[in-house]
Amino acid sequence: MTGAERICRTLEALGVDTVFGLPGSQNVALFEALRTSPLQTIVSMHELGASFMANGYARASGRPGVLMTIPGPGFTYALTGLAEALLDSAPVLHILGGPASAPGRHFQLQALDQRAVAAPLVKRIFEVDAADRIETTIREAFSVCLAGEPGPVIVQVPARLLAADAAESGTPPGPVPAPQTPPIEEVERRLRQAHRPLFYVGQGAFGAERELGELIESHRGLIVTTTSARGLLPEDHPRVLSFDRRNTEVLNDLVESADLVLALGCKFSHNGAHGFRLRLPADRLIHIDASIEVLGANYEASLILAADVPAVIRSLLEHGRVEAESAERGWSDEELRSWRQRAEEATRAGAEPIVRGLRLGAMSDFFSTLRRAMPPKSCLVLDSGLHQMLARRYFQVLCPRGLILPTDLQSMGYALPAAIGAKLARPDVPVVALLGDGGFAMSGMELLTAVRERVPLTVVVFNDGYYGLIRKQQLGAYGHAYGTTLLNPDIRGIVKSVGARYVRLEDDAESRLEQAIGGKEVTVIEVLLRDPGRRRLRRVARGLASRLKRLLPGRRVRT
Repeated sequence: MTGAERICRTLEALGVDTVFGLPGSQNVALFEALRTSPLQTIVSMHELGASFMANGYARASGRPGVLMTIPGPGFTYALTGLAEALLDSAPVLHILGGPASAPGRHFQLQALDQRAVAAPLVKRIFEVDAADRIETTIREAFSVCLAGEPGPVIVQVPARLLAADAAESGTPPGPVPAPQTPPIEEVERRLRQAHRPLFYVGQGAFGAERELGELIESHRGLIVTTTSARGLLPEDHPRVLSFDRRNTEVLNDLVESADLVLALGCKFSHNGAHGFRLRLPADRLIHIDASIEVLGANYEASLILAADVPAVIRSLLEHGRVEAESAERGWSDEELRSWRQRAEEATRAGAEPIVRGLRLGAMSDFFSTLRRAMPPKSCLVLDSGLHQMLARRYFQVLCPRGLILPTDLQSMGYALPAAIGAKLARPDVPVVALLGDGGFAMSGMELLTAVRERVPLTVVVFNDGYYGLIRKQQLGAYGHAYGTTLLNPDIRGIVKSVGARYVRLEDDAESRLEQAIGGKEVTVIEVLLRDPGRRRLRRVARGLASRLKRLLPGRRVRT
């Protein structure tokens, strides 16, 4: 068995079903092994796209997404995807060709110090020095991907080992033992004593959604999730409150009203802590996470615990139940309604783009329409940009892993390839990618990958002709914009040319969205947006023209 075949067999034994990447001169032997392997191989248009696909696969499934590239340019093109995985805690296993080397020779083809370049972007880098070490190395790397805070790991395999004989490396490791729940009696005690507990939960709690819901109900608590964990409990649940950057002060008031904040599986990153504007009193904060590195990193806590979060939740549910002793214990229904109303009122926006094809044209109406068109168990994948801010504000997430987006790196071009990965990870769940025209320009040709691989996918493109978020920031700061105007291609023509179905959002928006989402093909829905400022300018211009006509009768006045 060759080293390349050993890689495939090891991945199969680990439960991997799909790999993403591109072939090149240095991994020809690997792709020959993949040809006869039951692994599904998804060849993207670009290594950046492949790395985002692996990221989306990991985020949608909780299992490592596997990426395969050549060294040199294949490696450097994939770096942004690795960085995205690192900051967003996504387990990605990158099997990478080692850089070229020869004794006494310098300036080798495509040779880079890949270890030095990638070290800050991954959890760990493994180097295979012998073919009979391939299996044990990949198994260890796979485990590191998932251990503690999940993240990206690189395994470098020199090209010469792919074709070499890879003998059995001995008895494969046994199953990973179930996580042991550490002593948490103090957490249980404080939770039982709390009268208004607030659960602040991140994606480290995925896998214990049912138990978390029961725990919160038993304590009549409230739950707020990080952006990446939205949908842990359906957001139409009466004890779930949603917050974004516009209503952070309301969230801070809520925290102040709580007598215990139990933070589970979140690292309080920039976005997870609302740009670090979130205020968390240390005396009321208990922080539990699988990664000891995140505990106390940004917020001091009165109690920290490095532990498997789902195991902790199950233990708290078993040993930390309380019966409501009086109407004063827990948050009342009236309090819940009041906090929800305050949060919603604080998010009411000023001027937002107007959606053509909707009767009212409001962004809130568009996302309500999209929500109705998507089944409760479905997944929305976002890009970076203004559309993301709007979706986070108005879209209700109703299932775990129902919202996938770049959070703390914010890569443009992420949504389409990540949605392909998410759909391959969860073929039974409808997946919708929502991106702006700038993001479409970056990675839109991955439509070819989706069409070729017959990945049923709905892609919604907001077309306003700008890098909308940056333009809005420029206008707010300086009164004018620069470098943010796009020359957009004929999106309909591009979509048709790659063999996908094209739809333009019209008056019957909900039925068009439902048909696309329920279909078995790749469908791109173009949504034309209008700047609300232009509407005001047109009204002003028409008013001035009307006055001039009265002042200058008989003269033609252009508007």
